[in-house]
Amino acid sequence: MLHRHRELVENGWVRRFTVEEPRLSEMRELYESMGLEVLVEPGIPEEGQECNCCFGADGFQQSCKTIYTRGEMLSDTEDELFD
Repeated sequence: MLHRHRELVENGWVRRFTVEEPRLSEMRELYESMGLEVLVEPGIPEEGQECNCCFGADGFQQSCKTIYTRGEMLSDTEDELFD
């Protein structure tokens, strides 16, 4: 899994976080509305994190996904978010 993370980063993807529904769909829509390309991968543990036991738990890979984004945010969207 960490190999996949490194591959994505090398291709310009930025890891955001790991989450499950309904937040997964909400955040995907938010990032897309900001003009970012969004990729959802099976849950990928973070390198250097002391505890990764959740990633090995039964059902984790089916319910939790890691969100990556790539690209530049739209400047109009950025202004709307902070007004």
